Amino acid sequence: MTEEPFDILVIEDNPGDVRLIENGFDESDVSRSLTVVTDGAEALDYLYRRNGFESAAKPDLVLLDLNVPKLTGNAVLERITDDPDFRPTPILVLSGSQSDDHVLETYQLGADGYFVKPVDPHEFISLVKTIGDSLASPGSLPSGEFADIDRPS
Repeated sequence: MTEEPFDILVIEDNPGDVRLIENGFDESDVSRSLTVVTDGAEALDYLYRRNGFESAAKPDLVLLDLNVPKLTGNAVLERITDDPDFRPTPILVLSGSQSDDHVLETYQLGADGYFVKPVDPHEFISLVKTIGDSLASPGSLPSGEFADIDRPS
């Protein structure tokens, strides 16, 4: 029996962070197909299968940086969480910000988790490996470092 790979969309414009994300998934036990887009407009094109992405797979997971060009991560998040077609798709935010306001805003917009990007590359890879490994166990995606923040219901 062949395990279907998880389709993961990474919305990230920093090539160094993309490399760390790829390394983290390489170290995880999950079979995955990784697609990287570098700005918010391209992310929406991918998700809505237009402008060269007509044959794109619907992602099983979205990893979203908030600080991407053309259309912010929050704008992308709001757009896709308002769309019933994407409600079942988990969206995890990877951000450099530790601001409670940023965390709360992303949860209010419908993010399923919020993680601060570790400065240490090994910790960053370990975080992504944990996310990747959790995909193999349905219902076990980590919610992020800020699980104790009162999220809107």
